[in-house]
Amino acid sequence: MKNQIIFGLASFAFIGVVACGGDDNVSPGVDSGPKDNQVADQNNPNPDGGADTSTNNPSPPALGTQIDRMGRPAANTAANNTFNVDAGGAGMAKDAYNAANDPTKWQASFLAEIGKNLGIYDGLDTVCGNQALAGMTAVAGRYNGLAGALADDRLYLNTAGTACTTYLGVELNATGLSKNMDCGGRGLAYDVIDTTYNVVAGTPSGLTDGINADPAKTGGKTFPYLAAAQ
Repeated sequence: MKNQIIFGLASFAFIGVVACGGDDNVSPGVDSGPKDNQVADQNNPNPDGGADTSTNNPSPPALGTQIDRMGRPAANTAANNTFNVDAGGAGMAKDAYNAANDPTKWQASFLAEIGKNLGIYDGLDTVCGNQALAGMTAVAGRYNGLAGALADDRLYLNTAGTACTTYLGVELNATGLSKNMDCGGRGLAYDVIDTTYNVVAGTPSGLTDGINADPAKTGGKTFPYLAAAQ
């Protein structure tokens, strides 16, 4: 299950427009060319090149219940009910996380659960307390700093950034962990899972999922960034 930010998608259907003009004043049986009542091309409602003044396009569909959100990769999977032995309960909790559509309630709803799991990840390098933003002493709330950042599960982009090379670059700058002018976000070439591993373990680098990037899928420059069929 992927962790995702709230987003909405409105779909528009273009319907062929029927023109009902009457400017072909010719005698019956005489072909004077295309008639005005032809169906317009599907991709060009007004083939004459003018503005489409049709009012027949339907309104955007109403959005239903939110079932997923696009945010930081693996946050929900890795930090929400991660070690819950009740698979059914864990699945329901992850679904509830994805359905949460009010950012003002994310901290209250998920900070404690995320912080609990971060405490386990902090020991990945066998050293406790060196995780990013971890408190100096082993007390309740020690991991709330990073848990709070992850609970605010949105991708942040610095539009004034002078480079785009670092996943979590904006968050690292905002928390003072790494002052930079990176645009952040999620570039195709970012190894987001490896970065996440090292952030939660407190290591500068070295932890990896062992999966290398596919150049054909990470070198795109034009949206929608799809690789050629194999």
